[in-house]
Amino acid sequence: MIIDINLDKIKSNKYISELFINAKFNKLNLSCNILQGDFFSDSFHYFPITKKNETFSSLYLRTFSNVGHFYNQKFFEKFSNNKNNLKSFDDVFVLGSNAGNNYYSNLLEFLPRIFFNNKKNIKIAIHRNSSNKYRKFIEAILKSLNVEFSFVFLDDDFYYFNKSEFPQFMNLNDSIKILKEFLNPKTNLNSSKKIYVTRQDSNYRKIINESDVVTLLREKGYKVINPQLYEIDEQIEIFSNAEKIIAPYGSNLANISFCNTGTEIFEITPSFQENEKIFNDRYVNLSLINKLKHHQIISDTVDVENHSELAKKYIHPNVLGQSNYYKNLLVKIKDLKEIV
Repeated sequence: MIIDINLDKIKSNKYISELFINAKFNKLNLSCNILQGDFFSDSFHYFPITKKNETFSSLYLRTFSNVGHFYNQKFFEKFSNNKNNLKSFDDVFVLGSNAGNNYYSNLLEFLPRIFFNNKKNIKIAIHRNSSNKYRKFIEAILKSLNVEFSFVFLDDDFYYFNKSEFPQFMNLNDSIKILKEFLNPKTNLNSSKKIYVTRQDSNYRKIINESDVVTLLREKGYKVINPQLYEIDEQIEIFSNAEKIIAPYGSNLANISFCNTGTEIFEITPSFQENEKIFNDRYVNLSLINKLKHHQIISDTVDVENHSELAKKYIHPNVLGQSNYYKNLLVKIKDLKEIV
């Protein structure tokens, strides 16, 4: 069976501790455990398994990542029968990225770990579904660090990594500290202080009556920002220079990590169900960490008639049909007028 090794045993057991190297940022008083050597991993949970069937949930458990199935007999039997036939890669830094190309996850869960690499020439493993924008952003970061690299693209599968490195996932507070240390957006006096972030190109959580919303906000001096039209560094700069941000709930709000203290965030959101509290708290928590003034505009929901192929691939049909997370939004203009 697969065995989970807790953090105390990682530290106290000589054999286990030697599976890891510890990279440190003395300036930030942060460290990162990096699994090194030979191991297996999938490209969805990014949950490494050693050749002795050991896992480390205390280091590799991400938000929304349910890894319980790794410990049942059915998984173990299938894994044992197939592991000698897996595609393998040598000498890879397993950065990983969200299989559905979720911007929040890529920016705040995966990306910060790249700064713990200490080599000047590496192969970076990410999911093939990663956007060109995200790839260019990684390229720009590594260029600024004088690191030469190439990408290794992962599909939806399990892989064997030989003589490779796999950094642990950091908590949200530490991830933001790291990003702010290395991604220092410049002050732009010409940048809009009041912005509205549209999701017009998204498949769900679009604002159904957005034309009414935009008309009102433009009258009040807001600039409409479509993140799809900007590179990641440009998005970060826009958010960091804004003083008031109105946006539908969505992963582009991850950019509020770079806002200045006191920036006002107005999140247009559905009313989430009791078992979806983690959705409800996502940008509330980001605002607390960054000392922002967070407000929620609760909106009505409208069913999505046809979800994208990517959503249908990774999300159960019952969830797509029932969860307010995967519906469109209808803003009450009266409520919006009271805010602006």
